[in-house]
Amino acid sequence: MVSKIGQTSLEMKSGVVYGKGAVGVVDIGKRVTVLKNVGRGLKAVGIVMVGYGVIAMIVIFGPLAKEEFRYFVNPKPQVTSLSEIPIIKSQVPKWEVPDENFSVYIPKIGAVSKVIENVDAGSEKEYLTALKLGVAQAKGLAHPGEKGTTFLFAHSAQPIDFARYNAVFYLLDRLILGDEVQLVYKGKLFIYKVSSVQRLASSDTRYLKPQDEEEILVLQTCWPPGTAWKRLVLTARRVMIY
Repeated sequence: MVSKIGQTSLEMKSGVVYGKGAVGVVDIGKRVTVLKNVGRGLKAVGIVMVGYGVIAMIVIFGPLAKEEFRYFVNPKPQVTSLSEIPIIKSQVPKWEVPDENFSVYIPKIGAVSKVIENVDAGSEKEYLTALKLGVAQAKGLAHPGEKGTTFLFAHSAQPIDFARYNAVFYLLDRLILGDEVQLVYKGKLFIYKVSSVQRLASSDTRYLKPQDEEEILVLQTCWPPGTAWKRLVLTARRVMIY
């Protein structure tokens, strides 16, 4: 049973508001309607924001989730490793080469990309432009087959964009000593084996310094993904060339 007081409250359309220095008649029904409309508006804004948030998460993390799923479903891609079979020099790689001028393939994680040569690793504008097209090769260092360091990197210091630039090397942390990396450069196939895996400070640029003592391949990406905190750096040494 609703009391008379309750009935009066429900049926009230206007009334007198008492406040400091102000007395007046207020249309309570109108105020309630306004508040309800404001509430509906805020609810709609909340739904839209949640929707945009979900879309942003898919855009940012979708490529990485795809890489993780592909790796766990098929951790060893059905690609023949050239280092494990007899081969002649005229034989082509057993993977689809994006660019015969310069490309990289990592069998264990199924990473395949063309390589953009001579990219200034100190110019954010230059390397972000290059990383939209493929993996970048640091300018001023060696190339496959030469004594020196061939430095390949794929990373972004912008968290919201890292999936656009980092997905190719996202699974580099799955590699261990002895895993294989293949490069195609100027029509030749180079086979490397991972010799070290390191997590270095972002300020550590030791591998960007030219050296002419030995041929080394370096792969670098941000670690953890989407941050500029550290760098995951793998070094590899050539074991074969075709």
